[in-house]
Amino acid sequence: MYFTLGSVLCLISIALNVKAATIKKLSVDIGNNLTIKCPLLNSRDVMWEREGKVQSHNLKMTVLVNGSLYLQEVEKSDSGIYNCIRENDVKDIKGKVNVTVKSPPSPLIISIKPATVLVLLVWEVNGTGGYPIINFTAQYRLAITNSTWIPVSPNHIPPNARQVEIFSLKPNTTYEFRMWATNQLGRSPLVYVLGTTRGQYSEAGAEHFDTRWWAVAVGVVMGALILLGLGTCVLLYQECRMSPNVVEEPEIIELLPNIILNPGFEGPSHRSDITPDENWNNENPVRLNNNTIVQPQDL
Repeated sequence: MYFTLGSVLCLISIALNVKAATIKKLSVDIGNNLTIKCPLLNSRDVMWEREGKVQSHNLKMTVLVNGSLYLQEVEKSDSGIYNCIRENDVKDIKGKVNVTVKSPPSPLIISIKPATVLVLLVWEVNGTGGYPIINFTAQYRLAITNSTWIPVSPNHIPPNARQVEIFSLKPNTTYEFRMWATNQLGRSPLVYVLGTTRGQYSEAGAEHFDTRWWAVAVGVVMGALILLGLGTCVLLYQECRMSPNVVEEPEIIELLPNIILNPGFEGPSHRSDITPDENWNNENPVRLNNNTIVQPQDL
């Protein structure tokens, strides 16, 4: 199989286009210098652009003799896609390089949920800076003072945590909180927030409560107690009035055994049609000292 010169040049052009279409990725820590090599072959006479714009007046960017781009003391804003283009190239082939500048974490997004003597501190991560977060740190103090910052326990909050409780606060008091995240390049910018704890006895709607309802409730309870006392007094009075009738019952019961044992015991009798015999029991009951005694009589 034979290849002509035209077909060889076409294959080379296709290979160059494929290579140029591939985006090369570079990363650099913030504050360092970076040299970007152009992905195109024979890239001595090239010009560079960032995000589609030529950076001819940027003093931090310098095109070297070999066509590489030199960036001095990169910043976070230097991240982006850089394109190198051959000068006077009608095909407009670009070599693309994606540069990522790694930095400390971005500022956290913080919110607080206050209670009476504690505060729930909640946060969101707005960016890790390119490196994993090592830990979080939070502190607090009384607001509008120059007092010492008090560290929140634990001092190094785990990287997977997103909230922490702060205890032993005073009710109805304003505190100032600050927090930051840390990775291997350093800590994020500090974020400050103010929060006021709730009052000790504050309840939703308590300030609008009508005290007259308390008076009505107390009146109802006192009326019920008075009615209960009157009912108890009536029952005791009736019990006292019924007590004299109850005293006579033991005498009746005390006579029953005598009636059963002595069938002829009937008290004084005016019957004269019955002839007394040796079993005749004619007795008159006499009450002495609340006891019943029998005085025998002559038959």
